[in-house]
Amino acid sequence: MNQPKRFLSSDFALLGALAVLKLLLHFLTNGRYGYFSDELYYIAAGEHLEWGFAEFPPLVAVIANISRWLLGDSLFAIRLFPAIAGALTVFLTGVIVRELGGGRWAQCLAAIAVILMPGYLFLQTILTMNAFEPLLWMLCAYIAILILKYEAPKFWLLAGLVVGIGLMNKFSIAFFAISLLIGFLITPARRLLFNRWLWLGCLIAIIICLPTVIWQSQHGWAFLEHQRESNLYEKKPFLQSTLDLFLQQIILVNPGALPVWLSGLYYYLFTSDGRKYRALGWSFVIILGLFLFFEARYYYLLPIYPMFLAAGAIVFEQLFHRRKLLTSAFLCLLIAGGVILAPIGLPILPIETLISYSNAIYRPPTLARDSKNQAEQAPWHFRLMLGWEETVATVASVYDRLSPSEQSECAILAWGYGNAGAIDFWGRSYNLPKAISGHTGYYFGERKTTPANWCSVLEET
Repeated sequence: MNQPKRFLSSDFALLGALAVLKLLLHFLTNGRYGYFSDELYYIAAGEHLEWGFAEFPPLVAVIANISRWLLGDSLFAIRLFPAIAGALTVFLTGVIVRELGGGRWAQCLAAIAVILMPGYLFLQTILTMNAFEPLLWMLCAYIAILILKYEAPKFWLLAGLVVGIGLMNKFSIAFFAISLLIGFLITPARRLLFNRWLWLGCLIAIIICLPTVIWQSQHGWAFLEHQRESNLYEKKPFLQSTLDLFLQQIILVNPGALPVWLSGLYYYLFTSDGRKYRALGWSFVIILGLFLFFEARYYYLLPIYPMFLAAGAIVFEQLFHRRKLLTSAFLCLLIAGGVILAPIGLPILPIETLISYSNAIYRPPTLARDSKNQAEQAPWHFRLMLGWEETVATVASVYDRLSPSEQSECAILAWGYGNAGAIDFWGRSYNLPKAISGHTGYYFGERKTTPANWCSVLEET
């Protein structure tokens, strides 16, 4: 009786250590560069909490408020919960491996693969909705595995709770939930669908997200309008968007991990051991088709990969059984790929070195390739961390030249949520009024608060 218990404890200790490693990676690096533009927006949203916003549900704004209440406004404080979510995702991936029957080596392989994913390294460095998606999606996947393995439909109640919370974080979890349900429907697992537990789980999810749905209905379905405008602005030819989706997955998941997650897809769809879990394999096919049809952004699919890395690690464990040389060689390949791409995800290099390094790996899109301005030469995702406080200082220098009577009638117009968020965040230090903007979520607040007479101090930079 004691041996299995010790084995369970040792497994959890290993996964816990790897989760702590992931946490430390972020704790030691997430204070570099500066605030990301979206972080400034979420902080501003947290100061004007609603049940919804133009392009996102309210959870991320609530998390921004909690972070500031606990630890203040530092980068470490704002980025605490994304780092914790990343660590929990690593741990949960290993737990999924174990639930599927994988041993310690497979658990370690899958967890390391998740730690080294360049896409996760960046997304879980900053406070965004995307930082929490992998954890929420994998909680759904884990619950689906429990339902399939133990034929326990009561777990649909827990699934409904997770999906409801996920919908308050980002609406895209609905695609994953639908793909899983269709996966159940087209496999023998359909017998686990038609019961009161599923309907009660759906009811729980609906009740949790109902306030934000009501908010959207009262504000002209602003989210759908925002998505339509974004798709028009970023629309690419279908072939180009399809190639972009596939190629970016390989890079963001880590090229060295490609054979692992493909093996995981094979495990779910074609192996006898994975027969019970076919629904999870079909969920990938279905959600990929949905995202191709809607021409979704390339990072929308990122949250799904840990469950395929988990299954793929089991396949590799079986293939490399007692082949220590091959095991060591593959782990070195996986780690090498992750280490090479790590500076593209983690803010670990001085900005000058980062620009040279990223240009050596790939030529990132820049605003002005010949510019000497670092904020214009850095990769776009780090570029959005640079220069915000300097912008506020420039605005303050103009505002301070106004007479007191002019200042009393003056408002700061920032036609972009990054600039508006920066003014709101640092403005108190410079005795500036709050920003006015009609961009995305600011629009609904400014309809009520815009002064009758104002002059513009800041335009889009």
